Amino acid sequence: MRTIYFGFISLIICGLLYTSCSKPAGSGQVKTTTDLRGGFKNPSGTARAKVYWWWMNGYTDSTRIKAELQAIKNAGLGGVDIFEIGFKPDGLVPAGPPFMSDSSLKHIVLAIKEATRLGLEVGLNLASSWNAGGTWIEPKYGAKSLYFSKTKLSAGDKTKLPFPEISKKDEKGKVREIAYAADGKPVYYEEVTVLAIPANRQGQYLDTASIINISKFFDPKNEILSWNAPAGDWDIYRYVCASSGEMLKLPSPNSKGLIIDHFDSTATRVHFEYFIQKLRPLLGDFSKTTLKNLYLASFEATGTIWTPSMASQFRKLNGYDVSKFLPALFDKKAFSPDSYDTFRKDFDFTISELMINNHYRKGKEIANSYGLNLISESGGPGPPLHNVPVEGIKALGALDVPRGEFWINHSQYDATPDSIDLLMLVKEIAAASHIYQRKITELEAFTSFQNWQEGPGDMKPNGDRAFCEGMNRPVIHGFSHNPAGVGYPGIYYVAGTHFNDKTTWWPKVKPFNDYLARVSYILQETDFVADVLYYYGDQVPNFVTPKNTRFAVGSGYDYEVINSEILIRDLTVKNGLLTLPYGVQFKVLALGPISGRNPAVLRKLQQLLKDGARITGIKPTGVTPQSKQLIDQLWKKASIRQNAVHTGPPLEILKSMNLEPDFDYPDKLSARLDYMHKSQPALDYIHYRKGDQNFYFVRNTGKEWISRLCAFRQSGKSPEIWNPETGTISPVKIYNQSTGNISIPLTFPPYSSFFVVFNKNNSGEHYSSLSATGHPPLLEHASDGVRLLQKGSFKLEGNGKSQTVESAPDSTVVSGPWNISFTKGWGAPEKAVFPELISWTQSETPGIKHYSGSGMYDKTFSYNLKTQENDRVYLDLGEVAKVTEVWLNGKSLGIAWTKPYRFDVTGLIKQGQNDLRVEVINTWSNRIIGDIGSQEKFTKTNLNARGSRELLWTETPLTPSGLMGPVVLKTVKVIK
Repeated sequence: MRTIYFGFISLIICGLLYTSCSKPAGSGQVKTTTDLRGGFKNPSGTARAKVYWWWMNGYTDSTRIKAELQAIKNAGLGGVDIFEIGFKPDGLVPAGPPFMSDSSLKHIVLAIKEATRLGLEVGLNLASSWNAGGTWIEPKYGAKSLYFSKTKLSAGDKTKLPFPEISKKDEKGKVREIAYAADGKPVYYEEVTVLAIPANRQGQYLDTASIINISKFFDPKNEILSWNAPAGDWDIYRYVCASSGEMLKLPSPNSKGLIIDHFDSTATRVHFEYFIQKLRPLLGDFSKTTLKNLYLASFEATGTIWTPSMASQFRKLNGYDVSKFLPALFDKKAFSPDSYDTFRKDFDFTISELMINNHYRKGKEIANSYGLNLISESGGPGPPLHNVPVEGIKALGALDVPRGEFWINHSQYDATPDSIDLLMLVKEIAAASHIYQRKITELEAFTSFQNWQEGPGDMKPNGDRAFCEGMNRPVIHGFSHNPAGVGYPGIYYVAGTHFNDKTTWWPKVKPFNDYLARVSYILQETDFVADVLYYYGDQVPNFVTPKNTRFAVGSGYDYEVINSEILIRDLTVKNGLLTLPYGVQFKVLALGPISGRNPAVLRKLQQLLKDGARITGIKPTGVTPQSKQLIDQLWKKASIRQNAVHTGPPLEILKSMNLEPDFDYPDKLSARLDYMHKSQPALDYIHYRKGDQNFYFVRNTGKEWISRLCAFRQSGKSPEIWNPETGTISPVKIYNQSTGNISIPLTFPPYSSFFVVFNKNNSGEHYSSLSATGHPPLLEHASDGVRLLQKGSFKLEGNGKSQTVESAPDSTVVSGPWNISFTKGWGAPEKAVFPELISWTQSETPGIKHYSGSGMYDKTFSYNLKTQENDRVYLDLGEVAKVTEVWLNGKSLGIAWTKPYRFDVTGLIKQGQNDLRVEVINTWSNRIIGDIGSQEKFTKTNLNARGSRELLWTETPLTPSGLMGPVVLKTVKVIK
């Protein structure tokens, strides 16, 4: 398994009305500016992130279940997905009861009732592991494969056809867990077909005209074939559908069972009803609880796919019999390349439709009938990581809430310059949510293989990247359940950022969760804006790659992705713009690979052109004769404005329309558009709209401060900065309105992000520019004016006036020794003095070098900076790892979890002596590393061998920790 709704009303109410909560932002009542402001400052309900709640080996504890849910509530999270999973039997994680047994249900029901009391949304994963299945799945409902036996037959022979031999292991070497009857055959099997194929073909391709279906001559009871064969030698193939024996991937020790046949609607119903009928007698009316979601994790089954309805569905969808092409499933070279390609595409399309309709759509129908929603990672990740045999967007559109995933600190799939980050599966999920009019785009978030080496600030850059691709509700991977007495840091699932109440910095995590909620809230309540609609083609399987990888419009332009179903059914042209039913419009339709095998797509393109659409794409080649004439008409030579498909890039059409970038700035640092690690533009963005308000979420992709003059394609509006870290909303008092865009000088600290919001209301007088050599100076737009963060002489223009502003900030370093207190019992001395600020890992005292937990710095210092009228005073802590809370003269300044670790101390700091307290919390990794080579052990965990997938703990470097500074007090000039 790989692993935002709206604020304002409470989770309980949203839960009771959850079906309406999963409608698109554009489908309901337009929220007023006041509504959005209030919800942004204090988001609630489904804007709050959820967590995977790992119940490892089914080993749970009722006291800790309650305590953990309370901790989740206190941390500002919105809910949990209960997810039982297996862990290796190492003795540290005992085996609990079988999943969904009476003992297991006792704790599941306890968790749901306690979550209901706390107003926390609950989802339940429908397996102990991923892939649907369990101990209750009988072979007839389990996953199935196709097997065959081959028998030589000469003319006129009457023979017994052997049952296909089923290997004890699958193609990956795993044992097939198949139940056999007394006769040695699988408990479940069905005859599929019997084919006669001329023998001794000597390398010739098969021709279906020479293949004879002789099933009617075969008696499966006595296995005798009574067929009067024509002259010659024949190969007789007996095809049988039988259990594949594929089991759940990583179930708890007492929960091993078959995965279901994901292509059989009856198997889906049996599986879903098993859960429903177990839960309903214990919970009653689900609507009176906060159990809102059933969850299906990603599909990662293997082997040849078959299901009893395959033959009939294949004929229904493709118009011909599948049976004569069965040899192609086992030998790609049995038929000519063209014949094989055609069949394989038809077969893959059939598989996709079966899985979407019989598993995801059927599952949603069943869940909805009981007032529950279905969530799934139905879109992948697909090949080459996993065999997910579906058209991704359509599969996601069959759900109530689509879910994808993204990882942090994970290597790319390969090292090529244009490598696609397969574990950033966001753009596809967002597209499905948008075009199928779902409100929520959920992402399994922050998955990692690095154990206890991240703080919230390390997680933020990837989270912001996911927001800029369309995520609007993170589901953090993950919160591991820890029964009482397991020690610290406790037991954990091997993958995932360790995000629970045994994490060192958990007591300070709420501001990070507030940040995620504020961004999620706005992105849920508004509609995505883009210039280009990208049709990703008609091949199956099909998947969307991360933003600006295989397809990109150009810097400053964004795109939506559409599939065949929505293209054909919903896309229209209004006033020259491509329009979807929920009101969003696009200037250009860009075509991805088109096979020409779907005449409905071609006819739709013809109609869109006739209605005035602008379409661009490469002309398909190698198409069927039936499609060639229409394709030639669509791609006739024409200028951009004529009734034909343009073959140039979509940016060429946008430029011909004099359409400047939606978001632009000088010196992007990189011409690449793929947002990969080695080369990426300085700033990334995504644009949303609600009524007259426009929201641009902009992020700094790098670790350095940058300042740029940013241009937004807006006019006649007043800009504001909505800061999701603090919830503050500040007017922008320096901006310039030119033809078609508004330019604003903006400064971004390392990896920072915020909303630039444009409103219809007039903010009053403002300056038009702040001139400097090169880029704008470092500055902040604040409620009291513009704060200049760097020294210099700057020319300020506006309101018909021009003036020079001198910024001469004064600063002082808080130097000298620091007193530090460490938590007793974790190896460090209770008290220490640092002559200067260094990482704890640089200490010569082993207990400090390997310390994990909280360190409290105390210092009395003298302050005597000279301030001018309207100046502000900032306290900047410099380098901090990982989370800090600061008190000045006994007053809390708040928690800082990401750069810059800086606080406004104006009005709190005083001339003369001041008392400063700085609490810093690092991660568990250093203490675990220290324990490896020590007789005295402080930590206890099941993850005691590896610090990551790549490195053992003995090979893992220590993580810089503590307050490293320099700690600086600095005056800041405010332009009123």
